[in-house]
Amino acid sequence: MTTIALLPGDGIGSEILDGPLTCLRRLQSDGAPLTLTGPYPYGTTGWMQTGSILPPETVDACREADVVLSGAVGAHPGVTSAQCPNPEAALIELRHIFDLRVSIRTVWVPGGDDVVIVRNITGGAYASPDQRQESDGDRAAEDLVALRPDRVREVFAIAADYAARQPGRRAISVDKASVFATSRLWRRIAHESGTAFADVNVDRAAYELVKYPELPGVIVTEGIFGDILSDIVCARAGSPALCGSATVNPDRAFGNGVTALFEPAHGTAPHRTGSRRSNPTGSWLALADLLDWCPDLQPLGLSGRIRAALEAAVADGPPTYDLAPAHATDLSDMDQFNKRVLGALE
Repeated sequence: MTTIALLPGDGIGSEILDGPLTCLRRLQSDGAPLTLTGPYPYGTTGWMQTGSILPPETVDACREADVVLSGAVGAHPGVTSAQCPNPEAALIELRHIFDLRVSIRTVWVPGGDDVVIVRNITGGAYASPDQRQESDGDRAAEDLVALRPDRVREVFAIAADYAARQPGRRAISVDKASVFATSRLWRRIAHESGTAFADVNVDRAAYELVKYPELPGVIVTEGIFGDILSDIVCARAGSPALCGSATVNPDRAFGNGVTALFEPAHGTAPHRTGSRRSNPTGSWLALADLLDWCPDLQPLGLSGRIRAALEAAVADGPPTYDLAPAHATDLSDMDQFNKRVLGALE
């Protein structure tokens, strides 16, 4: 039995999960081995409800769960940044608590093939707060960027597995070895990995992703580089809403707290909250990856069916606003899009 904790988060985070949650509840009623718990607050809504961006009840719920399905965390309507200055820190803290140290972002390209970006997410540029020093206006601000060789090898092992699933497509390792010691370590381990990852400097990688029609199948890179490059891939695909994100602990056994957190990679879009116009594709991709990750749910074979349903939803009706041509008036809202996906799944 897989326990899924629901953490909707802020802004459009709650409504963006409506379609996937309908799917999960249908699976549950049909006897699938899953339990849904929550919703539990975090981020700005956690602060609004409890005074904490990561309430203890939310952490406790994650300790009792196998995976988390999250909406988005960040800004929320009616709350200023002065009131709640850094709600995203809740997600970062959750990653550190459960050692969710590898990020796997999947960008779905309508009519094309997925692009997978694998990166570290708790080391390197995403270090814990004790490795940072804020400036007081006089002294320098400092961020310690440190990479452990064993953690880099772990990222490459996961990336190699994704590359093996896409034979014939280019796989690239992105770094800045001419500048950073961490990148020189990264490149050395890339050469040791046994997989033919092409070495590409990060500035060249950004250029190639914009310039050339064919996108790579897999990009493996340090955390901050992957954060930036995945947005470029989303732009090529058509929208930031076309990216699902998984942050995983590769060696935690089920039954010992959260093993992975799944979410759309986009932000909270507070100005669109309640409009129900947002594209929910990222949350569907997060669900597909969740179902593939969980040993009890993977045999259902729903990950590929969700991707096929997304293709059908795009082909069979008007686009959501973010994928529409300029001045288009025939648009699908979130509920219409979800209805088409759910219909295709049935």
